[in-house]
Amino acid sequence: MPEHAALIAILIVDRPICLACIATKLDMNPTSVMGHLEQISKSVNVRRSATERCQQCGRVARTVSIVRDGDA
Repeated sequence: MPEHAALIAILIVDRPICLACIATKLDMNPTSVMGHLEQISKSVNVRRSATERCQQCGRVARTVSIVRDGDA
């Protein structure tokens, strides 16, 4: 897994974070974040929500998180 994809995966395990916060935290553009999320989703279950509270900034926004086995 490329370095950026690994960092994104670490950020979103067990907590929803908006794309803007991920991009800002890793100094990337949202398009690059989306590309890495596509790669990550080939290995783990990436949950996407259109209206969930971001655990980083607190805004209700489009978020992503990694869902581990047994989580729904």
